[in-house]
Amino acid sequence: MQALSEPLSPFVPWSSQDRTPLQEAEVPAPAAGSQPLLVDLLRDPSAITARLLDPARLQGLVLGSAGIIAGCTSFFAAAASIARGKEAWWGSAALTSLNVLMSLAASLGPIYATGILLAARVPLARLVAAMLAATATGSLLLAGLASPLYLLTRLNPEWAGPLMLTSSFLLAGAAAGARIHRLLSHMAETVTCQALGEATAKLSAEDAFRVGILARISWMVLAFTLALGFWAFNALG
Repeated sequence: MQALSEPLSPFVPWSSQDRTPLQEAEVPAPAAGSQPLLVDLLRDPSAITARLLDPARLQGLVLGSAGIIAGCTSFFAAAASIARGKEAWWGSAALTSLNVLMSLAASLGPIYATGILLAARVPLARLVAAMLAATATGSLLLAGLASPLYLLTRLNPEWAGPLMLTSSFLLAGAAAGARIHRLLSHMAETVTCQALGEATAKLSAEDAFRVGILARISWMVLAFTLALGFWAFNALG
């Protein structure tokens, strides 16, 4: 039998009999009492994984996550700018949101290429959605740190404010990186369970090794690019 690289990816449905690609399995419609996206972003990754594997909800996940990123980063930027006595806060808000989206674009290429090299390619639409969801989780943390940032900047604009600003982006980047690590790992396990038809199926040692490398690289790249978001404020200047 001719070997194909595509079925080897743990992120693509495959047949356990001959390792050939399968059509996407139908995902049951969400229950009427399903949680909103904002709640799912703060819950266990299984809630977001269900959205990633459901083609009907994938677009909603992308648009919702992008909206949360824009709203939370703009709120944080506005709080930082007002605390520093700047009336034109909308410039920093727009620049910060744009900077985060540019960070995502910069992260996408290395992560996708790593998946190809490891024969663990994530379908591009799902990878983009997963990265947006992870970044949205980090953005929610960023919005929560707006109040401490405002207070510290008012108390000490020379040291405490800039340090808190930089630390906030470092924490948000670390949270987003940890989230993409968990999402990729859980997605691979879920796809494998669906392919084998067993709810308790586990990744093989080889697949777990490749998925682990991809998840760690994704964590590092996404966390690093997002953590540099403080440059939009010229925080250390």
